[in-house]
Amino acid sequence: MRRHRPIKLWAILGVWACMNGMTKHASSFVWPVSKNTAANELWSVKDNDAESDVDFESRSSIRRALLSWGILSSATIAAEPALAARRSVFLTRSKDTTAAVKDEPIKVLAESSEISSEVCLLRLLPVKNPVFRALGDNIERVSAVRKAQNNETWTKANNAANYALELLDSKRAQLEPVFNYEDSAEVQILKGERGEQLIEAFRDTIEALVNATKARDETATFDEQRRALFALSEVGELMVKEYPYLIPKEDKFSYLPRLQGRAKVTFTFKRGRGILGNVTIEADGFAAPITAGNFVDLANRGFYTGLPIKSFKKKMGAAPSVLGFADGGFLGLDPESLEAEKNAVTVSLPVLGSFQEGFYDPLTAKPRRIPLEILRLDKKSGKPELSYSRNFFSLPSLEASIDAPKDNKPVLNFDIPGMMAFNHPDKNVNGGSAEFFSLQKDSAAAENSDLLNGQYAPFGFIIEGYDLYQSLKPGDVIDATYVSEWGILNLVKIRGTSFSDVMQSGSDETE
Repeated sequence: MRRHRPIKLWAILGVWACMNGMTKHASSFVWPVSKNTAANELWSVKDNDAESDVDFESRSSIRRALLSWGILSSATIAAEPALAARRSVFLTRSKDTTAAVKDEPIKVLAESSEISSEVCLLRLLPVKNPVFRALGDNIERVSAVRKAQNNETWTKANNAANYALELLDSKRAQLEPVFNYEDSAEVQILKGERGEQLIEAFRDTIEALVNATKARDETATFDEQRRALFALSEVGELMVKEYPYLIPKEDKFSYLPRLQGRAKVTFTFKRGRGILGNVTIEADGFAAPITAGNFVDLANRGFYTGLPIKSFKKKMGAAPSVLGFADGGFLGLDPESLEAEKNAVTVSLPVLGSFQEGFYDPLTAKPRRIPLEILRLDKKSGKPELSYSRNFFSLPSLEASIDAPKDNKPVLNFDIPGMMAFNHPDKNVNGGSAEFFSLQKDSAAAENSDLLNGQYAPFGFIIEGYDLYQSLKPGDVIDATYVSEWGILNLVKIRGTSFSDVMQSGSDETE
């Protein structure tokens, strides 16, 4: 029997947008933020859970039509004036917005040595909604049974799961998607539809978690907890008011795609003629927007399909050059880097995506190079910030502010199981193009994982097929690649990629 679902506020917003768009300039167009309105109550269906599937689908279609009409009507009135160009710096802090994560969720990641990928995905989201955070906290409290399994811890775990279910049912309306002016009409429509589906799927995982903790089934409890955290993070993606970080757009950065959200990339692996199975990676633009954007762009182009896994010898702990490169030549290491070089550990590391010099960008006819991009926690302000390595940006006026202070701790560390990172040559942190890796447990690289912190850019997490990934060997091949449609919508390109776009950008620069 279908549970009570009020007809969402976006149906009303669609009509309001249509009428409002006829009289107001698009730049002054603002979605109302209140969800507890009398109008919303008038549109609610209160049928004691007796709503039929036909009724629900009918209302869903009407809502979608109204939203399309409203958004498109307002969008065609006038194009919004271009936003003033933000000055790019190499220590890019959070935007001055309430959507930016300032404190606890990010701090926990930076200060914890044992944390899972699902918790990372949840805490990296710039969402401060109290209901959303309370749901996450209660699901995480189920972890009490990991430390000790007795009557007290199982009771606490079951109580936490039950409270999360009750909170979701009573405050469900507060988890609705957030609409903003940067979203296209298509994205706004998809948000409404996707939001309903994800919340319903999340509720199913909470019910399963309640049952697992009640039965005191250890395996089922941890599996359902993991599923619930992943499901909640997907709901949270739609609640992000705006992307929280300033990403450089000038110079070389203008050629680089960026992921302002998340995208699922699934690889099918084969060994010889036999298919091994699938591994799904959640590329996370909230951890490294340019690195994740490049990965998703290449996956969407089919670049990785057909490429084998290769074994690379890596010097873990070899500090990057601070003297840099000039005209392609290595200028050398400073004394501190030379000392680190002596203590470096050489290991064999399985690397994916290796192909000659890397990906040749059609915009430049040269190999695309990705700067080292690390999300760090500012020691003074406690806010997260993106940092980029020196010698990537060509304007000398900015080179002094490129590198982050050494005491600004990376938010993500390589102890996190299933974390994906971007590869680069040992002594050229800005030399990465397409290669990526994840540490396999019980390997020599995993035993020295702390040596990679701050030296390679984490950009995603394995969310499905973790055990399969652990069994992959050099020579195994990526047989097929699939990128989620929703993820493609989060991929932003400053410059076009068609021939006409390239020619146009070239003529603009000439002028």
